[in-house]
Amino acid sequence: MALNRGNLGNVTQVSAATTTAVYTVGSAQTAYIKSVLITNLDASNTQNVQVHVVPNSGGGAGTASSTTRIARIGISTDDTFFFEPAYPITLTATGDTLQVYNEGSPASNSVNVLVLGDKEV
Repeated sequence: MALNRGNLGNVTQVSAATTTAVYTVGSAQTAYIKSVLITNLDASNTQNVQVHVVPNSGGGAGTASSTTRIARIGISTDDTFFFEPAYPITLTATGDTLQVYNEGSPASNSVNVLVLGDKEV
């Protein structure tokens, strides 16, 4: 199979107190997540976010929990964090997801997320 390199989707905005799937494995694909860029859009508050690798649940997206969390990151005001594991995170089953939970409040405190890597096509 050939690899499609680069962005694994568009920028995804994650609102405060929300968990969002920022990447989902498509049918019969494998994804290799090399980095995740997370930008705090709030100019006055630090945002804490959690990154989860969530296996599928019956072929659909599973639910993020303490057992799927791989990182908790505090991002300073109006700053960007590059989460880059030493080895790519490999998602192999249809419906596997990378999810981000934004712990922030109030609701206006959003973060933007961009997932970079490769996928087999």
